[in-house]
Amino acid sequence: MDSQRVYTTGFATSKDGTTIGYRQLGQGPGLVIVHGSMQAAQNFMGLAAALSNEFTVYIPDRRGRGLSGPMGEHYSIQKECEDIGLSSARPDLVTCLG
Repeated sequence: MDSQRVYTTGFATSKDGTTIGYRQLGQGPGLVIVHGSMQAAQNFMGLAAALSNEFTVYIPDRRGRGLSGPMGEHYSIQKECEDIGLSSARPDLVTCLG
């Protein structure tokens, strides 16, 4: 497993204007890895590298972490759920792990 595989960094804008940053690597069907509350996307680069031969792996940083903007005054789990689909160009064709 090569956890140093080349990845691209992307940014999307949520409905409320918050910037959501993500890392992307690999080729194949889309797979979004969602990190836990005390982590960031960088914590899952090894797993993403291992899966990248079979999947296009997207690892968004949740609000307030890593490359993403702050949680904001009206933070909610609903907003977090909406953010997850922003990292993929085709959220309808993505599997979510996390």
